[in-house]
Amino acid sequence: MNRFTIRKLTVSGGGHQDSIIEFTDGLNLIIGPSNTGKSLIMDCIDYVFGFTPKVNRPSKIVDNSNGYTHVELELKTDKGSVSLKREIGTTKVSVISHNLEIENGTYSSDRNAKKNINDIFLKLIGINDVHKVLSFQKGSTQSLTWRSILHLFFMKQNDIDRESSALLSPNAMGSTSSAAALLYLLTDKDANDFQKPEDPAISVAKRNAIIMYIRGKRDQLSQKREELEKLLSEHDISDAQSMIDKISSEIQTLQAELNNAAQKSKKIMFEIYQQNSKLSECNTVLYNFHSLSKQYQSDVKRLGFIVDGQIASTGHRLVSHCPFCDAELKTDLGEDYVAAAAIELTKLGKHISGLSDAQASAERKKKAIEERIASLEEEKNILDSYITNELQPKISTFKSELDRNLQIIRWQDELERIHQEEIQYSADLFEKETEEDPKEAKYNILTSYEYNLVNGFEKELISALKSSNFGGSSSARLNMKSFDIEIDGHSKPTCMGGGYSAVLNALTVYAMTSYIYKKNGYAPGFLALDSALSQLSEAEHIKTENSIKYGFMQFLISNALNRQVIVIEHKDKIPFVPKTDEAKGIRVTEFTMNKHSGRYGFLNDVFNPEN
Repeated sequence: MNRFTIRKLTVSGGGHQDSIIEFTDGLNLIIGPSNTGKSLIMDCIDYVFGFTPKVNRPSKIVDNSNGYTHVELELKTDKGSVSLKREIGTTKVSVISHNLEIENGTYSSDRNAKKNINDIFLKLIGINDVHKVLSFQKGSTQSLTWRSILHLFFMKQNDIDRESSALLSPNAMGSTSSAAALLYLLTDKDANDFQKPEDPAISVAKRNAIIMYIRGKRDQLSQKREELEKLLSEHDISDAQSMIDKISSEIQTLQAELNNAAQKSKKIMFEIYQQNSKLSECNTVLYNFHSLSKQYQSDVKRLGFIVDGQIASTGHRLVSHCPFCDAELKTDLGEDYVAAAAIELTKLGKHISGLSDAQASAERKKKAIEERIASLEEEKNILDSYITNELQPKISTFKSELDRNLQIIRWQDELERIHQEEIQYSADLFEKETEEDPKEAKYNILTSYEYNLVNGFEKELISALKSSNFGGSSSARLNMKSFDIEIDGHSKPTCMGGGYSAVLNALTVYAMTSYIYKKNGYAPGFLALDSALSQLSEAEHIKTENSIKYGFMQFLISNALNRQVIVIEHKDKIPFVPKTDEAKGIRVTEFTMNKHSGRYGFLNDVFNPEN
């Protein structure tokens, strides 16, 4: 996140030698007697920051410039230095920038000017666009400006001991806009992130619309209720639940019987499949027996032909020829073929007899299988008919009756629900009709501060208070009604004088800026405090090292290398004066009010009348 620190303040012109104060990035302690120009340093810085003098808030450099004509502030940034030089008594500010993000030229401190220095300071802390923040509780907005957040980093003498919250602007700027600006620095949330409070007239119109809606819904429910009451009057609803229980029991019984019958039918069908398989086997065997029988018959005929041929050829000679000389050969037929055929016929007779018995047995088995199949099919047909014509129609009838009674129960339940909704709508209608007209809407910006955000700041504050020996520091908290610090449950105005309030205010803004840095929020890199210890008087019995003043100074010194802090104080109001030590981040500038020793005051050639 962008940060900038103050490197040098120069007041020049009017023939005077330039009056210069240089600052380190650490602790800058400016001390001296009254009327030496210490607070004038703050006024000069504020003047370059865009302060516009008013009757009740004058500017010392404008009212008594002692002839000086210009105030110049040199700022240090990570991207180069930026010098702003304002002519005293005018709004004109000349800018010379070595930071490429800042354009050189002439600007104005007038907030209505087109080129306003407000834009420069916001850019230097990383805010490049215009942002709106809430300005009043009714929801109006205003632009975030450098002046609206400056009080968090720059506390002048007239403001540091105030009883109001140090987190809110001491000027005319409202508490809503101050808190909204701080919320933006912490969270990057501007007015666009919040819902604008609703206009009372719109709220009334919405309420009337809701009333009309409720009436319409209630009328719809009344019409539906009448329809249901008519339906229920046409049915016997006296014992619907008992009927449902009875029918459900009957359905369960029938369903069990149906399941058993279906299972039995399945078993019968399986047995029919098995019997058909056996029947197929029998048919195959009988077919094979028939084929074998035909073979046996063919064999008998063949043997008969052999025997008949043998008998017919008895007494005849067979003539054949020699294969070598073709001479006629004569042979006689023997009787061996007849005997062999007779033997073979005897064997065939036995085979045929056995085959006939086997065929008869197979036929009997086939018939038994066919009879079993017919019996099973008849049994299955009877069972299927019972399932289809008796069990299923009964179940269907019972289910229809069950649905009818369930519908009655549903109607009754719906009617009861409608009764309840009618009661609720009537109550809502009564509440809306008797509701008071809304007053002017208000938006409390403090409700947008989440607990974790506030708690994180409180931890930072407690740490700073403890380091400064501030009593009751562990109980310090941010009261979200006053948006101010309270200790031990007591508000600042009720328990602290101006001196303690000044220290508490200084530590409050120190802790808040530290917290903004940790949150990587928007803030410059400096904190300027004028006379935080001037009004504080502590009890004499308190040892110096235990005093708040001592703790406050030690706290600043121990954190000198962490950030730039500018502290302006009377020398006799601080417990000790540290030595300048640039290595430790400490620079001490002392005004002596002595023309002959050290630096008299801030402005050269300017002396008090008494000197």
